[in-house]
Amino acid sequence: MMPSATMTWFWQAWLAAIVFVFPIPHTIALRNLLLLIGLLSLLAMLRRTVRPLSPPSLKAAAWGLVATTAWLVLHSITVAPAPTLALDNLRGDWIVPLLTAALAVWAATQLPQGRAAQAVTLALAAHMVWLLGWQLHLWLVAGAWPFKATPFAAYDYHGTLNSFFLSLLVADRLAWVLEKYSPLALSQRFGWVLLLLSLASDLALQSRNSTAITVLLLLAASLALLRASSRQGRVIAIAAGMIVMVGAGSLSFDSRWQGLRESTAIGWSSPSSYWLTNDEATRPVTPSGAGLEESAYLRTAWARQAVLAIGEHPLGLGFGRDGFGRAIAEKYNTPGMVSSHSGWLDFALGAGLPGLALLLLTAGLAIRGGWMSFRQHGDGGGLMLIFLVGGYSVRCLLDGHLSGWRLGLFAFICGVLIAGMREKPEVP
Repeated sequence: MMPSATMTWFWQAWLAAIVFVFPIPHTIALRNLLLLIGLLSLLAMLRRTVRPLSPPSLKAAAWGLVATTAWLVLHSITVAPAPTLALDNLRGDWIVPLLTAALAVWAATQLPQGRAAQAVTLALAAHMVWLLGWQLHLWLVAGAWPFKATPFAAYDYHGTLNSFFLSLLVADRLAWVLEKYSPLALSQRFGWVLLLLSLASDLALQSRNSTAITVLLLLAASLALLRASSRQGRVIAIAAGMIVMVGAGSLSFDSRWQGLRESTAIGWSSPSSYWLTNDEATRPVTPSGAGLEESAYLRTAWARQAVLAIGEHPLGLGFGRDGFGRAIAEKYNTPGMVSSHSGWLDFALGAGLPGLALLLLTAGLAIRGGWMSFRQHGDGGGLMLIFLVGGYSVRCLLDGHLSGWRLGLFAFICGVLIAGMREKPEVP
């Protein structure tokens, strides 16, 4: 039995509020209060709530998640040099996100199909409108468009939000083209407007890694269209135009692309310790004489050090986002570093190579399950899960985003999508 109209609005507002508040700094208490309100509301209506059902196509992924969690617990107790620290990290950066996802599943199940994911999407859209409005205001004041400027936190916060936003929208539009319905319950025109909002936000943020994910998602959608039908030429041409627009915009406005290849090569091969000491006397010089692109150099140098550390500690140093920092402190006696800026490498340094293998297996099984559900039942929720999990997984390879509010929000949105994985409704 579905809830009344009042409770439907309540759950939509609650889901949107959680997603909107999640990334904003210094709002942890408010976020926890909202989560508590949702939990208490579900418990108060326990006999009248709709029970969540596990999608059969995700059974293998669920077992993969169980196996990953079991390994993390066993590893923290028997392998980690500091079991108490590892277990505390496991609680904060694994168990809590899982519980958050479970709460999202339960709450989203109370809503009609598409409404829960729609509330999440509109909350993410509100962040992008806020971002562009903020930059527009600064442009009117300063006279030059302030790329990367954000109303709060750093631009990579908003890049993560936009990647989540785009994942849902690309999947929604793909379902609309292939199955003639919107799993987000959006009108045809409004769905395309929101997709353009996401692409405009990507251009405004000028985050290389976010742009890489944007291009990847659009390419994946284009390949899906090609596989489904060779007669989708117009839509594929539009997708190709979007890819060109985003790529050209990033190349035009972000000067960091120019030194990317050379600086990356130096970061991997140079014996300089500049990545560790930040001493200008040890700053590497590029063969061409061009300026060193520090972001590319540092990320590559850190990745190389992480790979070396994994070779020295294949079973990991204990679960935690700071596995890289602990490895560097142990090897170079230089504390203070935290992440290698690759979530995959950080996870391997914390939970060992078996932990990383289980994590990636679980993600792969989730993507497979979403695809099976879409192919067999026209389930748009499964398609959105594919793009969300795939996009976030690749982003975590490029950035240390496999922890904190990013992992928590990802888990919450996954819970909402899993709750909505049902057969495509009949279109009158």
